[in-house]
Amino acid sequence: MRLKFFILFLLCLMTPTFASFISLKTTVTSVVEKDHLKVVISTVNKGDEPAYNIQAEVRVGDQKILGSKTQELGINQPYQAEAVFPLRLTTPGRYPMVLVMHYTDANQYPFSALNCQTFAYKMDAPPSELFGTLRPVSFWKKAETQLNVKNMGDAKITASVSLVVPRELTVDNGNFKLDIPAKSENSQRISISNFSALSGSDYQVFAAVEYEKDNMHYTSILPGVVKIVEAKTVMGINATFLIVAFILLVVVFVAFQVIKK
Repeated sequence: MRLKFFILFLLCLMTPTFASFISLKTTVTSVVEKDHLKVVISTVNKGDEPAYNIQAEVRVGDQKILGSKTQELGINQPYQAEAVFPLRLTTPGRYPMVLVMHYTDANQYPFSALNCQTFAYKMDAPPSELFGTLRPVSFWKKAETQLNVKNMGDAKITASVSLVVPRELTVDNGNFKLDIPAKSENSQRISISNFSALSGSDYQVFAAVEYEKDNMHYTSILPGVVKIVEAKTVMGINATFLIVAFILLVVVFVAFQVIKK
């Protein structure tokens, strides 16, 4: 009888739950006219619940512009914003641009979603000689990701790296220099902490890798994924362990019944 009650208890733990969600599908277009960058943002809520306090934030270098705020964005409703930046650049080429979509849920809990891309100033740069990866990580409180960058060129490159993360996360060493030898690669560990992200959240993060060569500015955008996963416990026992124990108990119970017959 106790075994049956324990099995029923574990089945309750395994019962799936379904939650509503907000999903912002965003497109960004940009154009440079003389010494100004014009950015147009279009967003549609593809989730199954409204989003609140929608506001776009665009960053270019050390400049930041906030778009208009919409109090409520219903399902399949659009949001649009524009930003114009004066450019104070001296070297032609490709530069990074960051978009942060700020919003809250019905409980006024704040969220942010990132988009990182590049724009060409005066002249488009040839394909970058650097490419790499940003290792995906899953954690609850703190973890380390790793940036790997490979240099396909014939000379050493010293790149400036900036890690772009949502405001729910914190980076300890998000801006640094990285030396990549010719025809070789280098890596850097980066510590990421959970500041206010909820369990079950997935975030897109980016590493913007910039360098200059032959009077041309180059930018590579390397995407990564951060998953926030809280370890669930029941009476101090890890839920995963309980599920495994449940499966073993079922196997033992079935085997016992077969042997008994």
